[in-house]
Amino acid sequence: MTTVSGQLEKMTHEDGQPIAYSLVLDEELTPITNRIGQKTSIKFLGKIECIECNKKIKKTYGEGYCYPCFDNLPVTDLCMVKPELCEHEFGDETDQEYFQKYCNIDHFVYLSLTSGVKVGVTRHFNIPSRWIDQGAIKGLIIAKTPQRKFAGQIEVALAKHMADKTNWRKMLTGDVEEINLEEFREKALEWTPEELKSYIVRDETPQELAYPINESPKKVSSHNLEKEPEFSGVLTGIKGQYLMFGNKVINLRKYTGYYVEFSFED
Repeated sequence: MTTVSGQLEKMTHEDGQPIAYSLVLDEELTPITNRIGQKTSIKFLGKIECIECNKKIKKTYGEGYCYPCFDNLPVTDLCMVKPELCEHEFGDETDQEYFQKYCNIDHFVYLSLTSGVKVGVTRHFNIPSRWIDQGAIKGLIIAKTPQRKFAGQIEVALAKHMADKTNWRKMLTGDVEEINLEEFREKALEWTPEELKSYIVRDETPQELAYPINESPKKVSSHNLEKEPEFSGVLTGIKGQYLMFGNKVINLRKYTGYYVEFSFED
């Protein structure tokens, strides 16, 4: 039996066929892809701390924060979910520093195949990590902008014609129609406003992603560690930020900031 514990963050991963995942507990990495097929136990230890200020809290906001940090930090601002509304450049010194480091840099607009084709925005250094966290099986960059808000404006225009969110249940079951992203790109570019078409890129090719899955769930049921703090089952796969145990899944990203113990039968 191997046991590891600590404050949970989202899983990290390394490129590969399939992707190699690691748990992150107290900032230490524990490979988990090699545990697929083994009985795995997860236990919520009843303690949650804000990932920013380390304050002990009863619930998290915005994936791991206490409410004051969630309400005040630039990283949790509205532009995280609505990049077209980015206004950090007009804020205080903290906002402006954040703007220069994270918003006033190259951003990609992309198409990804998750539960279907969706449009999204991410910073240039987040490819392919962004696609992996979404559980995408394919991804294609279609535009490059020098600021976050311009990428967001393209996303808003395209979202009138296609999804900008993932159906996580379909993503996990793998019930996804095969779509040619390069052909779909041509439609997306037609929907891009004229004043933003200078940011279009046409020389990118789709990237394909493979996940370590022995068995995809046929129906998906999500386990809640707050209602049932202990869970055991055979780990059958990993996709996105989800651990699969047959038809039962656990979204680890949801428990960022929680103190958790994992046990693996060797």
